[in-house]
Amino acid sequence: MKKMITILIISVMIGVCGYVQASTTFELSFRVLNNKKSERFDLYILLPKEYIEFAIKEANLEIDYEGVSTIKENTIPGIFIEKSKVQDEVYTENDQEYVPIRLEKENQVYSFEILKNYPKMDIKYRIKNIQKDYIVHIDNFKIESGKCEIEYDYQKDTIKQPDKKIMPTGVKILTILLVFLIIVSAIARAKARKN
Repeated sequence: MKKMITILIISVMIGVCGYVQASTTFELSFRVLNNKKSERFDLYILLPKEYIEFAIKEANLEIDYEGVSTIKENTIPGIFIEKSKVQDEVYTENDQEYVPIRLEKENQVYSFEILKNYPKMDIKYRIKNIQKDYIVHIDNFKIESGKCEIEYDYQKDTIKQPDKKIMPTGVKILTILLVFLIIVSAIARAKARKN
């Protein structure tokens, strides 16, 4: 029984340590819906100059921002990219520079990691093909459980966060109690079998 409790405690500690380490970033998760004709397009994340300078400062690097070359020529912790995906020209909107990085879809989702302590949500997306060149602003979107989910309706050019099914607090407490009782029951049965 002591071994089972020790294993349970170690598992919880490993899970907590892994969560603490992973919590320095949050994930931007972008899903495209309603592309009925399966039109081909490129999706870019537009990283603002301020974010790049913030990542440089957080990493204690002595690098000056020089547009696209800042990311192409340097490895900056907090900006997790393939350098070949960085585009050659900056995008400018309202006198603010953005470095475009082409994203690849994985399991129907385009994902990108952002430093959690960056204070703004001024990162943008750009959807581009022959028919459209659309900029997606996500400045009022919420981050929940380390993820900011974005759904883009390709036909309507609208964005939203997916509807969340919220589990009532009472149900959460009952679920935790049920799991606890199952674990205690399993431990008791193992102990009874030994005796």
